[in-house]
Amino acid sequence: MKGSKKPKLHFFIFLLIALVVVATLSILYFREKGTPIYNNQTLGPQECGQECRLTIHSKQPENALIGGWIDKRITEVTNGSELTLDDWFVVYPNMNLTSPPEGWNAYLIHWPEKFNLTVPCSMGGFTMALVGRESGQSFYQAVLRNETPTKHARDCWGEGNGRWLELPPGKAYFAVQYIPTANATWKLTVLTPTRTWTDFRDYHIFFETPVELEATCICPIETLIERFEASIKAQGFEETELWTVPRENDCFKPLSIKLYRRGDEYLYVEFARVKGLDLVRVLMVLGEDEGVVKAYAEAFSAGNVEG
Repeated sequence: MKGSKKPKLHFFIFLLIALVVVATLSILYFREKGTPIYNNQTLGPQECGQECRLTIHSKQPENALIGGWIDKRITEVTNGSELTLDDWFVVYPNMNLTSPPEGWNAYLIHWPEKFNLTVPCSMGGFTMALVGRESGQSFYQAVLRNETPTKHARDCWGEGNGRWLELPPGKAYFAVQYIPTANATWKLTVLTPTRTWTDFRDYHIFFETPVELEATCICPIETLIERFEASIKAQGFEETELWTVPRENDCFKPLSIKLYRRGDEYLYVEFARVKGLDLVRVLMVLGEDEGVVKAYAEAFSAGNVEG
């Protein structure tokens, strides 16, 4: 961790987009040895229960697609007040401004859906597959912002520097999803890739759609977590001992943290409540290298982590 660095926000955005478009942005099918073949099944009633679904009461624009890629800024509107979660995470490969990053590839892919690990009630998030042939560095910073006068912000780690960690070489599926836990109005931005990336210096590859919707999950979050964990075990994953337990901080309260194993695959699943919002953040990391999965989990956990 390098707490002394204080990169500017536009630099974070630059690096996030650079990573996402790194390898082709053709939404290639990325697959690791031993990963289940894609199927169209969803969680059955015995695993999830038909009541655990996202209910949308209103949506503007009406044709906006909910549940896919969204920007990392989510605002809840309640009784005229607006509270926003800014959830920024990036990976730093070796790179310069004139050629693609060396040693890293990233693929946009809805892997939870492909591998039957879809989190019920998700309003969306960001999912990708990452391949690092050499070590890199991660950065994660979360901030809660009160958008109504008097405006103020709170850094989740109280330092203003975010979290810096080293990432080892290896392959990993990475996903962050967001679940509403009460009927509220939400403002978010849906991201739609518009074309295949061809020019490394051109990062305008997403069509951004600001969306306002009234939505909630119609089952308690505790029920959703219990049934989702049961569905994971039904696919042959077995819970294994955690190497660390992320702790509560100023922005997040961990609700459930589990590490699973199935053969040579490891799956990390973390549910954390966002303080002040009716929102739960879900982090999932899947990979065949235990060390890689643990490194990504520590890098992007909502809680305070001691490796």
